Amino acid sequence: MTYNGWTNWHTYAVGSNLMNDEGLYLEACRYERGAVAPTWQGFIESAGLEGLYLNGVSVSDCNLDHTELTELIQEINA
Repeated sequence: MTYNGWTNWHTYAVGSNLMNDEGLYLEACRYERGAVAPTWQGFIESAGLEGLYLNGVSVSDCNLDHTELTELIQEINA
């Protein structure tokens, strides 16, 4: 079952917040441009976001689809 085209609600909540928060979005753009192989976990570590909650969901939540969020990061400057 999907949620608004995302794998699940947790991934949707985090991904949509990333795309709609200007500061986070700009940080993701900066990270993606500078990373050789950008990943979701790499972005979290690079930006110092460990422990952050977006829409009530931890950026490290075990329910997040890291593959989907990595694709989001990789496509952010496309």
